[in-house]
Amino acid sequence: MSRRSVLSVIAAVAITCGVVPGAAEAAPRATRIATVVSHDCTNLGVTISLTPAQAARAQAVVPKGFRVSASPTLLVETSQCAGATVDGTRIGAFRLSEAAVSVTPPRRIESRQLPDLVTENIVMLSQLDTNRLLSSVKADAGYPTELTEISLDRGSSGPVPRVMTASAGGRLAPTKARAQVSPYLLPDGVTVPNPGVVYQLWAKNRDGRFVVTTNSNLRIGTPAAGVGSVTVPTGTLLHRLLGRSTASGVAFSGSASGFVNDTYVFSR
Repeated sequence: MSRRSVLSVIAAVAITCGVVPGAAEAAPRATRIATVVSHDCTNLGVTISLTPAQAARAQAVVPKGFRVSASPTLLVETSQCAGATVDGTRIGAFRLSEAAVSVTPPRRIESRQLPDLVTENIVMLSQLDTNRLLSSVKADAGYPTELTEISLDRGSSGPVPRVMTASAGGRLAPTKARAQVSPYLLPDGVTVPNPGVVYQLWAKNRDGRFVVTTNSNLRIGTPAAGVGSVTVPTGTLLHRLLGRSTASGVAFSGSASGFVNDTYVFSR
């Protein structure tokens, strides 16, 4: 699924829960190494369509073995959740921020939590966290991560369009995002089940093995869509990829009962 569709707005809270039984098993060549089960999450993301020159620069920075998709995009997304369990250990409220490029998946895998009807494959340029345990689990798996300050403000219900903002610090991929979005497409308190949209978050570990996290959002609420911009500091990875300090794209936001992230490593 493209995050540019209304369906993506409804399903794209990663932001960044409970386990849904009866779903597909992972591909036999993959070993599950971590599971994060979150609850009460919200997010703000901006998807930027890349020009041919930007796509070429993106291809140069993704790990060997990944191919940038035919309609390449850069995703910058910030999420916050009221809490989670990380491999069975409870943590409190946390925020995370991700920067990723759309790719053709190098391996096949399916979510254990949902029927994997539509899949968005992205290779992670950064996964920033406010929680030390989350960051450690991601680093151990092979994702580029660091602890930093992250903020998310979904705005007030009065103004139309609603203005939302997010920011992340650190050195890997510091960003500031601002979006003008529609009124919520569902009333407050009304949620719908995820129709089967799963995000696959890819990386390569220090042993050269492919790593993937299936990000399965559960019940979805307060979706909104609009336009947004992302600003990045000069000299950073995202600045080199974009070739500029600011870029615009499609903004999306929503809430979710939570998500389940299952992380796998593939054998050689």
